[in-house]
Amino acid sequence: MEETSSMKPKRKDTTEDKTGEETAVPNSDGPQKKLARLNESLESASGAGDADVQLALNKAYQQKDVTQWLQSAWTKQAASTTEETTGAQIYGEPFQISLLPNFLEADNTRALVDEMINKVHWSRKQMDLYEFYQSTDLSNMLECRLLTNFLQMLRKQVRPWLEDITNLKLDYVSASCSMYSCGDYLLVHDDLLKDRQIAFIYYLSPWQGVEEWSSEQGGCLEIFSSDEQCYPQFPVQRKIAPKNNQFAFFKVGSRSFHQVGEVTTFDYPRLTINGWFHGATNEAFMADSSRAFPRLSYLQPNVNNNPRLGLLLNDVYLKAATRRSIQKRIEENSEICLYEFFKREKFELARAQLLNDESLSWRRQGPANAHNYEVMDLDTAKGTVQELLQLFRSNAMFQLLRDFTDLDLYGVDAITPTCSVELQRWSHGNYTVLGDGLVSEENTLDLVYYLNAAEGAAVITYLSPDVEQRTAHRNGLDTDQSIDNTDDTEDDEECQDDSVLLTITPVDNALNIVYRCEGTTKFTKYVSRNTPLDKGPVFVISCSYKE
Repeated sequence: MEETSSMKPKRKDTTEDKTGEETAVPNSDGPQKKLARLNESLESASGAGDADVQLALNKAYQQKDVTQWLQSAWTKQAASTTEETTGAQIYGEPFQISLLPNFLEADNTRALVDEMINKVHWSRKQMDLYEFYQSTDLSNMLECRLLTNFLQMLRKQVRPWLEDITNLKLDYVSASCSMYSCGDYLLVHDDLLKDRQIAFIYYLSPWQGVEEWSSEQGGCLEIFSSDEQCYPQFPVQRKIAPKNNQFAFFKVGSRSFHQVGEVTTFDYPRLTINGWFHGATNEAFMADSSRAFPRLSYLQPNVNNNPRLGLLLNDVYLKAATRRSIQKRIEENSEICLYEFFKREKFELARAQLLNDESLSWRRQGPANAHNYEVMDLDTAKGTVQELLQLFRSNAMFQLLRDFTDLDLYGVDAITPTCSVELQRWSHGNYTVLGDGLVSEENTLDLVYYLNAAEGAAVITYLSPDVEQRTAHRNGLDTDQSIDNTDDTEDDEECQDDSVLLTITPVDNALNIVYRCEGTTKFTKYVSRNTPLDKGPVFVISCSYKE
């Protein structure tokens, strides 16, 4: 395409294009009605009023011998050890984490939950990395007496106690409340940001029979190991289920990768008070800042492959008038969806092969803090699937895309056109996030083709060039954080809504063509366990072309 082209991403104002919203939830809306029903069972059993409740660290943990045991186990980085009198546990692998059951002297979780239900104002957090509800920082919640007292306990009792155990200088603590309802999650991140030293999670689940969650209910704190380059690796190495009145803490570092698994129960929310103990600038922070994600590999067109388009493509897309119409649409909107792109019989053959051919080889695509889906080893492709994949790298496709877009992908004006081709398999729990190496460093033409499409699976969102800077703090760095300034919520919501350029929803046998300018980024939304995949996984042929 000529340098004078005006093609650039344009925002599509559709209801499904909204993402990244962080909206305050008044007490009568959102999760409050369900929480109110759950609270009825607590009120009859709680007994004491708020004025009678005193929050204090369990005296057992303040005993000299217990403190020394924790100190010694933490310093030695023991692989796995348990303190007999308290049941406290410390794990050294893949990074140091400690679990302290019966954390409060008296189990006052019922009263705390009652206050969270009746007085906390929740904000809905939705972005590439997470979906859940969060409160403001506890320091801004003076109307919540118990939560304010909990913060004071963290400051006056827990902070100096943790300093003794970890031998770290901890200057202050930040904390907020988090609530995960069914379908909510927080994807892989390391919490590494500036002065964070110790991360903590305090669990509240006071309902009878649900004091400790089962794996079927989800919501586990899931711990990842990492490779020599500090990239988190699949599978999950350790799962820690929510347990009432348990306090978990770990040292924040370049390998402290974890996530909150999707909550799968409709009956109860996952409630926590979480945050960080802060100190001097974390030594791992500067070293981590230069770590980059792997990027796609681009290849030149395969000149030895000459597929006959008439045998593969819908005849309508071979007509000159159609090509001119497509080019005009892309020049105006920077995107188009070509329905029934391949001949129906070719599509059906390819879909059936992908679902049933066990000789096709798949591998999980990581690292875990960037993406989680499967890609096919293209060398194992055969039959119709091979035909389609070869087409996308052929001179014939480069020429067709030149006609569709007027980009210099073929002919005398083409210098070194290249492409990247990937066949992906999407199932529950799969995702990509911002910052996964998919930021376009130059103008790029994306092709997205679906087979065995299902609503809500492999939905792709494109965001404007400046969103990477605006959301860098969310990408594994600043997600289950306290919100220091609640006035930013409205501005952030407007900012994120304006950043959405396009959302692609899956449609069978439809080829989506998207022209994106330098700096434009994208992510594929997490596939919830609530997404129906009755027909099996969703397959995506994902290609990118450069002039």
